[in-house]
Parts: sequence; structure tokens; C-alpha cells
Amino acid sequence: MGIRCLLATVALLGVLSSEARPQNVPAVMPDAEPVLADTLNSYIRPSYDALASGFEALEQATAALCREPSEMALAEARIAFRKSMLTWSRIEWFRTGPAMASNRLERILFYPDRKSTGLKQVQRALAREEADVVSPDLLAGKSVAMQGLGAYEFLVFGKGSEALATDQAPFRCAFADSVASNLFTIVGELQQGWEAGTPAATFFVKPGADNPLFRDDTEALNLVLGTMIHGLEAIRDIRIGGFLREPGSDRPRSAVYRRAGLTMDSISAGLQGLEDLFNDSGIEQVLPEQDRDLADQVRFEFDQSIRTAEGLDGPLEDLLADENARKRLVYLQLSIRFIIQRLNNEIAPAAGLAAGFSFGDGD
Repeated sequence: MGIRCLLATVALLGVLSSEARPQNVPAVMPDAEPVLADTLNSYIRPSYDALASGFEALEQATAALCREPSEMALAEARIAFRKSMLTWSRIEWFRTGPAMASNRLERILFYPDRKSTGLKQVQRALAREEADVVSPDLLAGKSVAMQGLGAYEFLVFGKGSEALATDQAPFRCAFADSVASNLFTIVGELQQGWEAGTPAATFFVKPGADNPLFRDDTEALNLVLGTMIHGLEAIRDIRIGGFLREPGSDRPRSAVYRRAGLTMDSISAGLQGLEDLFNDSGIEQVLPEQDRDLADQVRFEFDQSIRTAEGLDGPLEDLLADENARKRLVYLQLSIRFIIQRLNNEIAPAAGLAAGFSFGDGD
């Protein structure tokens, strides 16, 4: 991955570093390099390695389904989807470096798809039995909405997917197999992009005036902390807010992974992944000694949100129709807001990063 790809991160950094340095800057600004090294070695690389294992298992399960269709083989493919999707959900909000190149984020998951573009394209390809979609190499050049988890979910969980357990849907299965192979290829590119000596790995751990990713320690730490905050906002406002509206106006059919019944599982995994980033980055080490307890308060808020999300089990339509469950969904959004406030209003100022400036949306 070249330098140009790294510059995609400027959109985030431009927001996080455009304000004046806070007034309560410590006498010695925190050293970002240990945090960056921990983020790379304990979070980024292990997460993509786990995702590669997940997508490889998905590819194998799907190939087995196509070779010998059966109820058990279909169940195995669906289990592999769930596992790999949850692994992706734990890393998807880290939107820096190789993930920003070649439309990889959108190719893995095109969401929100407000106009149902992906669904329409997948259904059309199925109806016409378009040869391009059963070739992973050719599929990689088609619409991003046809290439990733959303397409696979419809093929293996959507209307007509039960035929995959029989010998009556060879093209549909070949399409799903092609998607799984494409996903495995993409994650391989992500792994390679973070290998030692690559531009991403080199620039990520060494801020400097000539570094196109971040010029100094403050910008680097802003990116790590900002990744957490923007990920939390997206989960709250898009993943939950996309379906949770006013009573009577909810939109459960717009929820991510709703066909697989995995909406809340993905939300819980996303929160877990962002807590992993908080812990694995060791960002609390940049706090003054007297403020280290703030990290435990952040972990407490994360745990509250994760437990709430995990407790919301069952079909999304049923949760929205249940008054108590709906109140817990509203509380989940509120509890995520509490995490954002801890990070934005307490952790950042204590580290001398952003006092008086909101990383987020002003909550």
C-alpha cells in the first residue's frame, strides 16, 4: 500500500487536530510511540489474523456446502458466517491505513445501503445467472455492494436460501462461494498491508514532520482516541439509530444482518472491539498518574453497554414490539453516550489532547 492510501486518514485527522492545543497541556507531552506500537502489535495485526482465520473457515464451509448440499452443510456455513462476521465487527471501526484503500471497507460490508442497491444487484445476478459473480477474480471488479458480508448474508440466509441444502441451487451456492473467497482475499491484503516494513506499519508507529499519517504525538494519540469515539458514535447513531426511531416509526428491516438475526450480536461485538482497542492500545499510559483511575471508569461504562447489548436477544421485530426491551435499546444508546463522554470529556483533557474541543458530536 502506497503513501497515497495512508492519506485517506486525513479526513479524520483534519477534524481531530485542527483546533489549538489545549490550555492544560502537560509540561511534557505524552509519548505516543508505545501506544502506537501496542495498537499495531496487540490490536491491529491480531485482529486481522483472526479475521483471516474466520474468512478462511467461511470459504471452506461454503465450498463444502456446494460440493455436498445438505441441511447440516448449510448450518455449518451459517455458523461460519456468524463467527467471521463477529470477528469483523470487532475491527471494522479501525478505519486507517490499508482498510481505506481499494474500497476494502465497503467491499467487506456495504452498509448502510439506504437504496437497497446491494440487494437489487444480488437478486438480478441470481435471476440472470451472471457468470461474473461466480468468479472471485471477476467479482472483485464488480459493485462493492455485491462482494461482501451483506451479499453473503442474503445468499445464505435470505429468501430462497433453503434450496442450498438441496441440489436445486448450484448457481446461488457458487455465488456465495465466490463471495467467501473474495473476502478471504481482501483480508489477506489487509494483513500484508500491515506487515513490518510496509508504509502503513512504518508510518503508524513513528510520528514525524515528514510522516503523511500524523506529524506529532498529539495527532497520533488523537487518531487512536478518535477511532474509539467515532466508532461508538456510528454504533449508536447508525447501527442502532438506523432502526430505533420513535414508537410506531421503527425500521427493523433496515438493520444490519437482520436476515441472519445477528443485529444485536454485531453491535455487541463492535462494542467489545472498541473496548479491546482501548485496552490493547494501552492509551491509559499517557494519563498522569493521578488520573489513571479514569481508565477503569471507561472500562466500567463499556461493560455496562456490552452487557446491555448481550441481554437484548431475539428477533429485532420482537424486541421493538416489547416495551421493556425497547426501553433497554434506548438505554443502550444512552450508555454508549456515557462512554463517549468519558473518553471525550475526561480521558482526552487529562492527557492534554483536546480540552475544550469535542472529538465527537458535542454530547
